[in-house]
Amino acid sequence: MSCDPVVTVLVVSDYRGGDAKAWEDMRLSLAGLADQEYDGDVEVLLVENRDCLPDLPDDLPHLLPGLRLVSGEANASYELKNTAVREARSDLIMVLDADNVPVRSWISAGVAAMGRHPEAAAISGRTTYPGRTKVERVLGLLSRSYTDIGHEGRIELLATNNMIARRDALLATPFPEGLGPFAYRLLTETWRRQGTPLFFCPGMRVVHDFEGWSMERDVRRGVGWTEIRIRQLDERIRGAWVVRRFGVLAIPPLVLYRVVDRLVRALPLLHPFELRRRDVPLVILLALVVHALEIPGMVRALRGLDAGPSVYR
Repeated sequence: MSCDPVVTVLVVSDYRGGDAKAWEDMRLSLAGLADQEYDGDVEVLLVENRDCLPDLPDDLPHLLPGLRLVSGEANASYELKNTAVREARSDLIMVLDADNVPVRSWISAGVAAMGRHPEAAAISGRTTYPGRTKVERVLGLLSRSYTDIGHEGRIELLATNNMIARRDALLATPFPEGLGPFAYRLLTETWRRQGTPLFFCPGMRVVHDFEGWSMERDVRRGVGWTEIRIRQLDERIRGAWVVRRFGVLAIPPLVLYRVVDRLVRALPLLHPFELRRRDVPLVILLALVVHALEIPGMVRALRGLDAGPSVYR
């Protein structure tokens, strides 16, 4: 590692800190980073809450030469990411949630994409699930098509689990704190209103861990809570006036809007997620199911409650 790395990679667990599952996720992510084909100078920061670091398995720091541990006071993933951004030594920052394993070309694809788009503040990559079953592939499609447009180009929404960004942009507009791991929309909205370009690059691909329907329910409840909460905080987000004016009665139209919007985004992406046209009825059915799973989180937000117990932070 040189004094001036080309890119800094932040590895942050949005899973429960200090958990055996979280440490195993980090092992897999670091193994993926150790196998990268990129030959430039890279700085890798593993950031974790200071209370969790004493329990760090002995083998983890040795999985990647030059790995630097960063201790943070916060426990939430976005707060830890902001801590790591301040510690980074390069102008380009790649963010990798620890339950994602990057393909060998991940770093080189991200750095090259930034070179092609010097005007971009950030670029998101493609996220898939392991794809062991057709249902799993469909759930991956529905979960990740909000930012995946199928080809390299401009986007409106940014996936913060797998992205490359300019450090000065993240310092000026940090990850939103205090709203859990699904509040990426507030970051995106700020950049969009500033006219800051965001892009998607399919070559920046990672495989996200998938733990079945228990994970899906947990994530969807958190997403539903966040969808209401961000509209309570920012009246300029699409649909905010409905939420503010009608309360619980806003849930059906919001869920319907999210189902239709997701299908419009997802159906053109069948091939990249190893699906076919005959799978469309299953995509539609599961779109209805997963967005219905967001309703409990929406109700909790409208009642002034937190998102509820979660393994995500």
